[in-house]
Amino acid sequence: MKDREKESPQAEAVAEVSTGEDVEGAPVSGGEPTDSVDAAKLKEQLAYLAADFENFRKRVAREREAQAAFGNEQLLFAVLPFLDNLERAMGQAGASADALLSGVRMTYEQFLSELRKFGLEQLPAQGGTFDPSLHEAIASVPSSGKPGGTILAEARKGYLLNGRLLRPAQVTVAAAPPEDDDGDAPAGSEK
Repeated sequence: MKDREKESPQAEAVAEVSTGEDVEGAPVSGGEPTDSVDAAKLKEQLAYLAADFENFRKRVAREREAQAAFGNEQLLFAVLPFLDNLERAMGQAGASADALLSGVRMTYEQFLSELRKFGLEQLPAQGGTFDPSLHEAIASVPSSGKPGGTILAEARKGYLLNGRLLRPAQVTVAAAPPEDDDGDAPAGSEK
């Protein structure tokens, strides 16, 4: 029985038929099939079933490989116009800086608009309150004009993908200014 446990379900079914057990698990009377034609028919059906299952398994594996290889096809097809626009902008090296900047800005806005269709959204950070689940603090600056935890600057934008954090925003956060213990020592001097 231990050898049969290691076999596939199809091999077990074929072994059961060949050993005289009924497909439902009940032994056939006398240990031999009552009709050898029925047993042969069952073996043939099981062989077809095993072959169909093997073909199904192979087809699913091929589909998974294709999805992995071409899963980003729709996104990349949407990105191609931006590459075209950036190439055009680079070809305008002699154009004025304002015209070049305007073209790059339009391409940037078009790019963001297209990415929003795929569920991407930017995290608003500047001037907001620091949230460690959405922001990554890269610096803390004492600031008397802003309450502690206020985001002063954004070094890198953060993004959500369909409501889930894709990349946290890297931010500089306002910290409460250090308070003097005595009140008479100037800031930055040691006691």
